[in-house]
Amino acid sequence: MSTKKIFINSDFKFTNFNCTSFDKKVGEFEYCYLKSINRSYKYISGKYKLYQIPFENIQVHFIMWKRLNGYKPFLYNITTDVCKFLRNPKSNPVMKYIFESFIEYSNINHSCPYRNDLILEKLPIEFVNHRVTKILPVPEGDYLFEFRWFYHKSCIVVIKVYCTIS
Repeated sequence: MSTKKIFINSDFKFTNFNCTSFDKKVGEFEYCYLKSINRSYKYISGKYKLYQIPFENIQVHFIMWKRLNGYKPFLYNITTDVCKFLRNPKSNPVMKYIFESFIEYSNINHSCPYRNDLILEKLPIEFVNHRVTKILPVPEGDYLFEFRWFYHKSCIVVIKVYCTIS
C-alpha cells in the first residue's frame, strides 16, 4: 500500500471593490478601485478624506458573506471598537487576522486619534491569497467581506470586497 500526498492549491481573486460614504461632513472617498494590471496581477486601493479631525470613537462591523443562492452570512459577524483594538490587537484574534491582511499596505497602523486621510494603497492579490489559502485556509466559493464603519454610533462608510476562492 502506497501513501500519496495530496496537495490542494487554492487561488484567491478580487472580483469587485466598492466604497460608499454616507456622511460627507465626516469624510468621503477620493478614490476606491480594483485595478487589473494583467491576468494575474490585480490590487485594490482606496483613500478616505477625513473632514472631522480628530477622528476617534470609531467602530467597525465586519460581516463575512458567502454566495449560496444569494449572499448569506458566513462564519463572522463582529463589531470592534477600533481605538481599543489598536491599543491591544491581541484582544480580538479575528480582527487581528483581518487587520494583518492589509496593514502593510495602509496608513491605519497607529492608535487613535487619526488626523490624516485613511489610505489603502495597492493591496495585491498575492498577499491576500497567501493569507486565505495558506495561513488560515478558507473554503472555496464566492465571498463578500463587508466593513461598516461607525463614527459616534452612526454608519458613515461601507466597504465591500468581493472575491472568489477556487
